[in-house]
Amino acid sequence: MIKKIIPLLLLFGCFEKSSHAQQLVRATDVNMVTTAGTKIVIDGGGISFIGTSVLTSTADSIYLVKTSATSPEGWLDSTATGVMNVTSTGNVFFRGTNRQSFFGKTRFYDLTIRNTAGDTLLSSCEVRNLLHLDTGYVFTKSGYGNDSLLVSSSTPAAIVSTSGFGKSWVHGRLSRIENQTGAANEYLFPIGKIKLPDSLFAPIKLDKFNSTTNTYTAEYFPCKPFNNTIINNPPVDHISSVEYWEISATIPNTSDADVKVSLSWRTYSQVSPIASVRDSLIVAQYVDNGGFKWDKTGTVGIHAKTDLPDQTFGYIKHRDYIGALSFLERRHTLGTMSKYNALPIRLIYFTAVGDGNKVRLNWEVANEQDTRVYEVQKSLTATSFTFLSNVSSRQLSHSAYTDFDYAPAMGWNYYRLKIIDKSGSFSYSPVRAVKFSKGMEDVKIFPVPATDVLNVQLPSSYINNVTLQLFGVDGKYIATLKPAVSNVQINVKNLAAATYVLKMIKTNDETQSYPFIKQ
Repeated sequence: MIKKIIPLLLLFGCFEKSSHAQQLVRATDVNMVTTAGTKIVIDGGGISFIGTSVLTSTADSIYLVKTSATSPEGWLDSTATGVMNVTSTGNVFFRGTNRQSFFGKTRFYDLTIRNTAGDTLLSSCEVRNLLHLDTGYVFTKSGYGNDSLLVSSSTPAAIVSTSGFGKSWVHGRLSRIENQTGAANEYLFPIGKIKLPDSLFAPIKLDKFNSTTNTYTAEYFPCKPFNNTIINNPPVDHISSVEYWEISATIPNTSDADVKVSLSWRTYSQVSPIASVRDSLIVAQYVDNGGFKWDKTGTVGIHAKTDLPDQTFGYIKHRDYIGALSFLERRHTLGTMSKYNALPIRLIYFTAVGDGNKVRLNWEVANEQDTRVYEVQKSLTATSFTFLSNVSSRQLSHSAYTDFDYAPAMGWNYYRLKIIDKSGSFSYSPVRAVKFSKGMEDVKIFPVPATDVLNVQLPSSYINNVTLQLFGVDGKYIATLKPAVSNVQINVKNLAAATYVLKMIKTNDETQSYPFIKQ
């Protein structure tokens, strides 16, 4: 029964494009209850629940399906005093193809993320039993205090996935309550970040020392660690320059916080492709050891490693139970005791774009002196790859390459690089997908946000036939360029941090606009 519904006045005129103009209804103090054999289905979006709202579902399900792509994407806007509470043992499904958002204090029993294309934005949410991550990323409001998605069940297997977390994980902070011990009861944190053109799944695992209840929070950052050159050498030779994790405990700096930390690595991490060299990898922590520095905490000895057979993913586990999980000592990253373990970036980017009746593959690398060949591989399933072509390495400090698939299949085509060193060891690039149709022409700009250089990749037919113009978001003209190559690099280093628009003008005066952020 809905106790009170307050219509929301829609604003038009000069405010008709406001993101707040799409809200349809606001419901206060809602109590929705299923009866045996029924399900609650809320479809369409634009509903704001405030006050103390309760959805009660016993054994049945609640389906939240947002069909409109218009902002705001919200279902819930809970006031500071109100709580959206899904009681009993029902399962709430986020489904659909558009972003769905829940803001404010919300408590679920079981929560299943099964968005086929859209993502889910959560704030101050708690899952009391099982969190199912099947399809669609979960975004938490990173940067807003300690806001995170909390899984309060202390069962290690309280987070599950039908896709092996390959299609769904948490982009932001994830918190878990833990009270079970031992390697057999490791707690998985399926976290990562989207950093175009990559989606980086970067999970961690925590093996708790004792059974005293504690809450741990983790978040992944695909960027240079803080003070990454301030290290305790020896034993640490160097640490990663591309990624780190923040791990903290509600009760820090005691044995009740002590855990063995396992950090994952992936192709983006650029660890050595040689398994014996990877033995030197360690879990490094930024700690106050006679002044703050990156250090190998605990006792002397190597850390345990677990690698996948194709050497594209693995874990490094600390040999000791470590504490010091306070705010100041929350940072962790991959380190090495060997100068031969690469860790810096080697593959700068790898892209695949439709180019007329073919697919063009571009990649740029640094420090390729020990690389012998790049094997381009193709798949129609994203799982089983076959040989497409070989491109010999120039063995320079910096190189850019172009290759083509002249016979792409209609529909989805998947590509990756097998990077083979002089020793015969190899690693893989991220997989790139192209949904191909004959005559298609893709334009790709990256990275977004840009810092120093904005890359623009054009179809071959655009060379000498389009004009690029750069404008500020306020419409102020900045520069013009007529590309004579398909891979264009625009120097944006001296631009102020802001939003800009790259306008492309074709010879028939057709225009396309590509906004991007300079940070």
